[in-house]
Amino acid sequence: MSVSNLAYAALGSNTGDRFAYLVGAVQALEVIEGITVVRSSPVYESAAMTLGEAQPEYLNAVLELRTNLEPKELLARFLEIESHHGRERSPGKRWESRTLDIDLLLYGQEQIEETGLTVPHPHLAERRFVLKPLADLAPNLFVPGWSQSVGTLLRECQDKTSLQEFDGVLLDIAEPPRSQAELWPQEKAGVRARIDSLPKELRYVVIEGVIGAGKTTLARMLSRQFDARLVLEEFEENPFLERFYADRPRWAFQTQLAFLASRFRQQQGLGKPDLFHETVVSDYMFDKDRLFAQQNLAGDELALYDTMFGIMQASVPQPDLIVYLQSSTDRLMRLIARRGRSYEQDMDRDYIHSLNQAYESFFFRYNTTPLLIVNTEQIDFVHSEEDFREIVEQVARVGYAGTTYFNPARV
Repeated sequence: MSVSNLAYAALGSNTGDRFAYLVGAVQALEVIEGITVVRSSPVYESAAMTLGEAQPEYLNAVLELRTNLEPKELLARFLEIESHHGRERSPGKRWESRTLDIDLLLYGQEQIEETGLTVPHPHLAERRFVLKPLADLAPNLFVPGWSQSVGTLLRECQDKTSLQEFDGVLLDIAEPPRSQAELWPQEKAGVRARIDSLPKELRYVVIEGVIGAGKTTLARMLSRQFDARLVLEEFEENPFLERFYADRPRWAFQTQLAFLASRFRQQQGLGKPDLFHETVVSDYMFDKDRLFAQQNLAGDELALYDTMFGIMQASVPQPDLIVYLQSSTDRLMRLIARRGRSYEQDMDRDYIHSLNQAYESFFFRYNTTPLLIVNTEQIDFVHSEEDFREIVEQVARVGYAGTTYFNPARV
């Protein structure tokens, strides 16, 4: 079992595509080994704090993290992400505009005063744009050094800056979930016991589905449920992705090869021992790479791709269980629009429909590993504790073989 520390990080941006920078920060954090993004506050818009010229308004949010990294290492990762998003820190320029700001607010109940690192953040109690989103997540959290809760600090804060909630969701989990202890309190009569471990046969579980189906969300939720190592696809690192969505025929080959290389590298890492987790939960399977290639490539490009894929596939580990989230094209389009990723907003419905049909055909014939097909048309595992619990129970069943269908009907 890993020693996992609770930490809170503040995000801010007031230059360029502010929301895209915040989303980019979340996605960068999600793929760092040793960091799990548990949930996000709403995003708030507020005037910039400045002593000089007027500046564009800020977007701010707070993330709740679980991490095995030490505070200095965690802060170093924050600074790397800032730099990757164009942030240049200038000594002595405290109030300058910035593409991205990531501050470590709290790290457990630790108090740290070292060169370059002070925890809790020294200005935490002075800034309403930090306290309000932090209070959305943890109003009763005791803040070391102040001897008060976050909620009390917010009520007593002298900063009266106006905050407006911004229409954008940083995580696919749109609302901060209650703790699993609250969702499934075992002491209550008639409530089934919480399932927090998987059968020993299930050590590598993959969640799959078309764009927008919720596979990353469910993978994240299951990894927390089972204290599993979370492996997320690094799709944001593909340098050709936005160009592909703008002009698929021109950029398909470059995009596909970049994905193939990235996915293969990640899969090779699955074989390395992890002292902290017995189980891996991932939001993609390696074999699906070829499914996309067949949709987007043809002729010599597809032939070359197939040769490379065949060489790589032989050394890729097979999952013990695949969970396929089945959904209609109309529902997928609604979910894609709701999550607000800029490069997905002009996505062609015909392309998504074709991709959905390809997934259906692929998994209809799939027999390599055990497969659980979940019809998601009438369930909402993000906001319904009962729906999520049913999926957990299905995943945790012993003796999977072949294909199992889970088709929950709601009256």
